[in-house]
Amino acid sequence: MQNRFAYYDVVTILRSDDAKLDVIIGELGTVLGMSQDEVTGEWGYAVSLESSGEVWDVEEQFLEATGQSRSRSDIFPGDTIKVIVDTRTGDGSF
Repeated sequence: MQNRFAYYDVVTILRSDDAKLDVIIGELGTVLGMSQDEVTGEWGYAVSLESSGEVWDVEEQFLEATGQSRSRSDIFPGDTIKVIVDTRTGDGSF
């Protein structure tokens, strides 16, 4: 089964029979991850909500394409931090 959405696609959360999604119905989000169930072949997506930045796991059947997509740099600006790890203790600092 082929996935309908790609990384960074903008999607809308649809009405569903999953009561957990009731609080995010109608929200816009961006696909940040995806996985396929080995048994059923169905796809699930990690969707970052525009309103809150929270990431929700949503089944493909509960998503609708908007025809928009974002670039990777819209989501991950490329900022970095340097972390130093003490190899004796395993403690890290930055």
